[in-house]
Parts: sequence; structure tokens; C-alpha cells
Amino acid sequence: KPRRSLELTMSKTDTKETKTGIEEYSQNGPVAKKIASVVPYFPFKGIDKFYDIGGFLKHPEIFQLVIDVFVARYKAIGVDSIAGFDARGFVIGPPIALALKKPFIMLRKKGKMPNSISGTEYGKEYAGTDVLTIPRGSVKKGDRVLLIDDLVATGGTLSAGIELVKLLGGVVAECACIVELKFLNARKKLDGLGHKDVPVWALMDESILTLDGLKAKEIDTEGYKDDGEAH
Repeated sequence: KPRRSLELTMSKTDTKETKTGIEEYSQNGPVAKKIASVVPYFPFKGIDKFYDIGGFLKHPEIFQLVIDVFVARYKAIGVDSIAGFDARGFVIGPPIALALKKPFIMLRKKGKMPNSISGTEYGKEYAGTDVLTIPRGSVKKGDRVLLIDDLVATGGTLSAGIELVKLLGGVVAECACIVELKFLNARKKLDGLGHKDVPVWALMDESILTLDGLKAKEIDTEGYKDDGEAH
């Protein structure tokens, strides 16, 4: 679809008619803020603000809202399949794939999945390196693939997924996530790795995520300690 036509299409799908009015499906918009209100952050794995999507998973109506946002967006854009990153992409991706009636592809760490193709080693979001794999034959030449994860930080994991899709001859329609940490500038990293052609879209960024998990009275944190392994 021509880019101009796609832009016009997406301007229409940023909103959704409901019985109670219009819900804006825009970045950092009213729906994003409603979701952000139940997504806490904690000091975890040595990171001051580690955002926990488990916050909205506890609220079925909010979880459904998250899925609705992505379904509306990618129904309009059009994709052939959805690939989710190990492991939180496995939580978000399948319900979106089911709603769109599209195949779901698992992108797993090396050694976790049979009959798979491995990419090159990449730097993980915060520390260390890893290798990502994709099921053999899961992407055909020209397939438009949506990559999805809960959060994009430095862009290291996203770049590994993009590389695998391109390796199999596919086209990454978009990289989607719930949260993008803008201050880490993943876009710059992706551009530097030759992926300027791949758009990244996030429902929200860190500016509207203000729920401090250790201070919120509604969250039980008795005895909390940062026992996370390096990510």
C-alpha cells in the first residue's frame, strides 16, 4: 500500500467508536494513560525503573484494551504473520494473532527450539549477549511480519528479530511494543544497523508511567528486594 494511503488509513484507526464515545488509540493518549495507570515500576536487575506488565495482566479489562489497540492498528496496516519475542512477546502476541486470524511465530533464544535458524549474536537490552532463533520455514519471501514485544529499550533485541525476518526474505511491517524508553534512543541503534526502513511504534513512553510499585498502597511489596538476574 502506498505510504500516503497508509498514513491516511492510520489516522482513522487511532480512534475507535464505542457506546461511551471515542477512545483514542494514539501514543500517550487517553487509552494509553488508562493502561499506564496499572503498570508499576520497581528497582529490579539493577535498573531503577523496571516496568512490570504484570500490572495490567491482573486486570482482564485492561489487558483486553491493550490487545484491542494493537488489533485495530494492524488490521488497518495489514500483516501476514506476527512474531513475538521470548518471553513477554509470547503473552501479548498470540491473542493479537488470534484476533487477526494470522500465524504466530516464536522468536526464541538459541537452544530452546528445534528446527530453527539462528541469527548472529546481539547485545541484550541491558547487559550481556545472546542469539535469537526463528522456526525454519515460518516466513516466506515477501511476507509482511509484525514484530511485537512488551518494551523496547536499547533496540538490541528488536534488531536481532529484524535480522532474522529479513534473512528469510520477509519484510518487517513494523516493530510494536507497549512501552518505548525514549531516552535510550532505540531508533538510532536500528538506523545504525541498516534498519531505517523498519518503523517502530509504541503505545506509550516512560513519560506517562508514574506508578511507583514500592509506594503504591494497592500493591503488596512487603519484604521486596531486587533479586533479578542481569537482563
